[in-house]
Amino acid sequence: MIVTDSTSDIPPEALGDLPITVVPLKVEFGDQVYRDMVDLSREEFLERLKSGDMPRTSQPSVGEFQTVFGDLLGQGYDVVAIHISPKLSGTFNSASTAARNLGNEHLTIVDSGSVSIGLGVLVLYAAGMAATGEAADVIAERVEQRKSDVWVVAVIETLEYLRRGGRIGAASAFLGSALQIKPIVQVKDGEILPLERVRTFKRGLERMLALTDEQAPYDRLAVLHLGAPEGAARMIERLREHQPNTEILLGQMGTVVGTYGGPGIMGIAGLISERETSS
Repeated sequence: MIVTDSTSDIPPEALGDLPITVVPLKVEFGDQVYRDMVDLSREEFLERLKSGDMPRTSQPSVGEFQTVFGDLLGQGYDVVAIHISPKLSGTFNSASTAARNLGNEHLTIVDSGSVSIGLGVLVLYAAGMAATGEAADVIAERVEQRKSDVWVVAVIETLEYLRRGGRIGAASAFLGSALQIKPIVQVKDGEILPLERVRTFKRGLERMLALTDEQAPYDRLAVLHLGAPEGAARMIERLREHQPNTEILLGQMGTVVGTYGGPGIMGIAGLISERETSS
């Protein structure tokens, strides 16, 4: 069984019957606490976010992870848990503490080094192996090997939400730029890093597409957005022209990742195909 957290932003239709269990993070507006992807619609979330109501987010507790892991182990599953980078959330540390408390050799925790659908494509890769009966130790080893093949790039309307949430990291280099500048950021080595600056959001989308082409081919691609369905649909059309033989997912950011990405964000993630090496 593959366990992940809700920051993976995997579209529900992609989950299907795959052996994946998703543990939700939480979003708090004042005294109201919502489970990510469960209790709060994206429409209501977007409305509150645009109105200036900045939520807090929190990772699942150690006890919550112990309950999920314990239940699955009790059913006889070997468990590989793949989570958001610890540089971006305390989720991985909670899961790791829960695993140590359980002390079960049939449970392995993996740092994806990524977030959102970047984490998601890695989880789907692992679940595909699990569905064919691959051994858990082999899955964990392969995920560790392949996580450097995860490509995540995004164009952000504004860095304000990352700044407010304290997740801006090295991308703070873009703060103070002229208001019309649109940042292109990349998730690399578990951090959100500055990649380029462009004058318009449209130009940002074109550069994001070109940068993605440079990494081809891919095993799987995904386009993710928050409140920009038409733009995301057009991006998928463009990707299909460039990568006609690659499966492409379309999804929306959940409430936790959306808290920091902000309305209008558009991203592309993919699992780069393994390169053939000459002998």
